[in-house]
Amino acid sequence: MSKKNYCYVCGKPQSKISRHLKTHKTHTEIVQAFSLPEDSKERKILLEKMRNMGNFKHNIAVLQDGKGSLKVKRKPKAKALAGKFIHCMYCQGMYIRKELWRHVRRCPFKPENEDLGDTPGRTKVLGLAATLESTFCQQISSGVWKLLSVMKQDEVASVVRNYFSIIQFAQSLYNKHGQDPTKYEYIRQKLREVGRLLLCLRTEFSVHNLEDAVKPANFQRVVQAVKKVSGFDEQKHSYQKPSLALKLGHTLKKIADIIHCRALMAEDEELIRHTDIFKKLYTSRWSELVSHSALKTLSDAKYNKPSTLPFTEDVQILHQYLEKSAESAFCSLKEEATTQNYAQLAKLTLAQIIVFNRRRAGEASKMRLKSFHERDNTKLHEDVALGLSKTEQKLCNYFSRIEIMGKRGRKVAVLLTPSVVDALSLLASRRTECGVCATNVFLFARPTSMSHYRGQDCLRVHASQCGAKHPEYLRSTQLRKHVATLSQVLNLKNNELDQVADFLGHDIRVHRDFYRLPVPTTQLAKISKLLLSMEKGNLSSMQGKSLDEIEIEGLYNEIALSDAEDSGSESDDSNTDLTASEFGTVEPMDIDSTTTEQDHDMENYADEEHGSRRVAKKVWSKAEVAAVMRHFKGHISRGKLATKTECSHCKLVEDPVLAQRTVQNIRDFVRNRGIAAKRQSEKEKI
Repeated sequence: MSKKNYCYVCGKPQSKISRHLKTHKTHTEIVQAFSLPEDSKERKILLEKMRNMGNFKHNIAVLQDGKGSLKVKRKPKAKALAGKFIHCMYCQGMYIRKELWRHVRRCPFKPENEDLGDTPGRTKVLGLAATLESTFCQQISSGVWKLLSVMKQDEVASVVRNYFSIIQFAQSLYNKHGQDPTKYEYIRQKLREVGRLLLCLRTEFSVHNLEDAVKPANFQRVVQAVKKVSGFDEQKHSYQKPSLALKLGHTLKKIADIIHCRALMAEDEELIRHTDIFKKLYTSRWSELVSHSALKTLSDAKYNKPSTLPFTEDVQILHQYLEKSAESAFCSLKEEATTQNYAQLAKLTLAQIIVFNRRRAGEASKMRLKSFHERDNTKLHEDVALGLSKTEQKLCNYFSRIEIMGKRGRKVAVLLTPSVVDALSLLASRRTECGVCATNVFLFARPTSMSHYRGQDCLRVHASQCGAKHPEYLRSTQLRKHVATLSQVLNLKNNELDQVADFLGHDIRVHRDFYRLPVPTTQLAKISKLLLSMEKGNLSSMQGKSLDEIEIEGLYNEIALSDAEDSGSESDDSNTDLTASEFGTVEPMDIDSTTTEQDHDMENYADEEHGSRRVAKKVWSKAEVAAVMRHFKGHISRGKLATKTECSHCKLVEDPVLAQRTVQNIRDFVRNRGIAAKRQSEKEKI
């Protein structure tokens, strides 16, 4: 048996434990104990508690490993085996099993008004103590203690480490996420949340542990504590931290389940009944008392929230900046393997992967080195190639594909261009020279660390440096929403939309519900047409038409005149020019901006077809013509008409070049060019 006491902070044996504890001045409990008068009862109780905590941790380690000496409260006269000793479930001191019941009667840490009885109480005491000890020995792993040891040393951390129910909750989280070191911070965050709640319960509502918190009589106190921690405003019925209130609700339910299971193993009928009633109260009342107001606060915050979709021009600028910077960083690392050159190339390559693949920043950041080395390099199967176009076959051979784990365990793909593959290969080959630990499993590993570079940080830094007009919109979430939203503009089939959603790692229902065109845009552009048609009494003319096909006679002129009045224009010519520039139906111009005889014929043809009055035409600039040709060159060569959806997509993607052109302008341009090309082809045949 050991004569020395063990420190609960550093674990070292000490002859004078009180004197040694003064060296750990950063711990709140230690500072609090030594701030009390020397002869006070409260100081002695706190020091005894810390002494028992250190000895308890030491004894549990001895029982697990089967090595070392136990530290007991009273040394027996004769030599005794370890199995004859057991820890008190209240103060955690180690006593002889036969004598434990006597100590429990006068244990200073026993909750008030708790009577264990006489003879029947002896068996119950041993049962409760055995449950505590076996639970610690078998269920609380060393990984949990290691995770708790690096928490910020404050009052909340002290509460987390000193309450068994919270430690069991930590073990439950560790069982789920212990294999992923990147989730350790998430576990500590959850523990600190419940630690703050218990601290509030202790100081404000006289509920000293979570076993008392799950008693039905204390349910209302728990609700009030959650509201206080989450910053609930009684007058406004809103939360300052609504998400925290929701998280604490889920955590309390989980902890109630943990305590219920522990009570079942200890055959504690009273605690079993308490947890059963608490769970029923939670199911029936928690929503109306906490969750509903929290969800409403979150919902209200989204009203009138401006769209944060990135602009296509900004995305292009970011692409070009990353490509040029990555080329320079690649050459620098190839010439000289330094930590700075390695970090620069790693950050740029990570940002490139996120932007090109529209991946979640966290998913790309956690990419494993093993996944890169085991990427699929097999050539395209001949039978599969038969179902693909030549362009698609070339793309399959051009890109490399890596599969990584996405949200909720989904398998998602990452496509790599040859230049990115070269950069990643160089990074992998220079890891040792640049100080990356051999045991670091991440592809974007930090030198002299076991962690990885954060994708959101890399993207934010380079977005601010690339010269974009709105760099704050160039984030992984906004980029993902950008590509998902634009995919709605395209006339995709269901199976094609499924492929886009699968690549982004979305559930197809989520993709359809949350990544459609911005609702304000849809309401302004489409629903307003329906309302105006109903106002004008044109319901009969709308029969069988979709929202895209509904046209309102005289609407263009009304809007043009309204705009002219707002701008203070007094001349009729200005109204005519505005109408022509905004809503002119035919504006055929060649790429060199010269009008041909065919174009005059097409103008007359268009005027006769649409019945529109002759107005001055706005010349198509070279940039506008080139922008439309990029999208509809194939349509024109085949004489195919462009749909409104296709033209809307063209206008959106080529903004601001086509900002002065309407969808109908683009449709007319494609149609006229197609007819002109067909006539030219017929002349050449003759």
